[in-house]
Amino acid sequence: MKKIDNDLGTISNDYIYKKTSGGNGVFIDIETTGLSREKCSIYLIGALYPGDGSGNDRFILSLLLAEDPDEEAALLIGLSGLLSSPSCRPITFNGRRFDLPFLIKRYEKHGLTPPACLSDGSDIDIYAELRPFRRSFGLSSLNQKSVEKMLGICREDKYSGKELIDVYREYVKTGDPELEELLLTHNRDDVLGMTGILPVLSYAAIFKAEADPGAFKIKSASPESHSGFDNREETEFVISFVLPEPVPKPRLFHNLRLFLQASGNTGVLRIPLYKGEMKHFFQNHRDYLYIPSEDKVILKEIGSLMENTECEKASPSNCYIKSSGLFLPLPEGFSFPDTAAYRQEYKSKTEYVLLDDEIKKSPILEEYLLKALKSWFNASQ
Repeated sequence: MKKIDNDLGTISNDYIYKKTSGGNGVFIDIETTGLSREKCSIYLIGALYPGDGSGNDRFILSLLLAEDPDEEAALLIGLSGLLSSPSCRPITFNGRRFDLPFLIKRYEKHGLTPPACLSDGSDIDIYAELRPFRRSFGLSSLNQKSVEKMLGICREDKYSGKELIDVYREYVKTGDPELEELLLTHNRDDVLGMTGILPVLSYAAIFKAEADPGAFKIKSASPESHSGFDNREETEFVISFVLPEPVPKPRLFHNLRLFLQASGNTGVLRIPLYKGEMKHFFQNHRDYLYIPSEDKVILKEIGSLMENTECEKASPSNCYIKSSGLFLPLPEGFSFPDTAAYRQEYKSKTEYVLLDDEIKKSPILEEYLLKALKSWFNASQ
């Protein structure tokens, strides 16, 4: 087994690394001879970790390479030495679905005890943080290279892990140093790439809506009108707010007709408003009578006093009052206190509120914003 150590000094995005992992994170990436944990083996492990603990912010990148497939156990033992700290936190890209369970299975295959941090839930998976919002990123793929490209990071390595399996097999036969460098370069770039894309977590922080109180402080909120693609006037409710963390590059996120522009420490959410007539449906329809000729309901007590008016028992679908104006859509499960909710029709799922000055200045508008970001941009909901 070969162990190649590289003293990197500092790493990019050291501040985010410390904030995310508490300074105890170890970036891990593995290369395997296939996808089956049972039949395939690990031939290369890259681990990037804080150096001697002297507080000098120096990092070491260790590459553990099996020169022969029989050396897999030696690789695993070497990794255990790097993960021996009880406060260690693995940092991976898609590691929860691949790297960590693969490692655990291979430890078990060799009768070895895997490091506790591989299964205790302390790990940080960059992909898992992004996945719920994958549609909003507008990427054809959410793999690591795509995220790197989104952030403007260009890597030297041009191969995929799958393509390198045959390269490794040839390397085992020949020991060719050029083939070895291809293998090491790919793994090295995967590990270093994770440090480069750490700022992407600032985008996920917007949609997770788990910021400290006040982190999403609203700067302004008002309706704005403009001409749509068919020259019809469209009106949006535009909320400008402070992001929980500055983003590395300006980016526009979208979900159907909703748009979020994130730039620096400012986010701008544009929510289409409905202009026209909507209905507020009463829940206690049995207390009302419906007048078909006037398309309205009245309380039964009042109806009993009216003469020459055709009335019928109100039903859930016609027991409503109508209002006209600009209506703001509500995220599912959210409501403004003491404010009527409207729908286009009885079976319509989306609810709205009439946008008035009280809504624009509501003390819970920040809560509305957080719920909107978490609900409307989350692909898992």
